[in-house]
Amino acid sequence: MTPFGQDQARWVVQPLVDVGLAAEEVGDLVFRLAFQAVVGGGTDVHRVVADRPAAVRAAWRQTLGRLMVAAAAG
Repeated sequence: MTPFGQDQARWVVQPLVDVGLAAEEVGDLVFRLAFQAVVGGGTDVHRVVADRPAAVRAAWRQTLGRLMVAAAAG
């Protein structure tokens, strides 16, 4: 698997940016997802946004979907 290019990475997280999250918040969510995947095993990927507003949770689902598409294409 090749690393994501900058444009591809931007496309993956764009739904989170569109709902108003700052780059630092997006980075924090992605880091928490990666950390839980490594440390927590098959953890619930939606738990990282469970305390966020509905719009952010919906954007997170879209981001995860885009991440899977990008990973499959890579």
